[in-house]
Amino acid sequence: MSTGWIIGYLIGGALILVVVVLLLLMIRGAHRAAVQAEAILAALQQSRDNTAVLWAVNDVNTAIERITAGAGAVRGHLAAKNGRVSSDKDRGNL
Repeated sequence: MSTGWIIGYLIGGALILVVVVLLLLMIRGAHRAAVQAEAILAALQQSRDNTAVLWAVNDVNTAIERITAGAGAVRGHLAAKNGRVSSDKDRGNL
């Protein structure tokens, strides 16, 4: 065999080795990206679960407004029934 063939085989082997190394690096990088994506997804789900109660704040505010409106109506009705008009001082508003 001539030295040209040997040099060709060595260059071909080196190229194949470079391609294999690059592919392994790409696979490793893709695996690391997938692991990080799963960690990010888990963190997002946990933050969603931890902040789910914040969506109920509006419902609580609405219920409080209904309760205070109802209490005010009852107080007004009782005041009218007793023959006096309730003032701000009677309501606790100074």
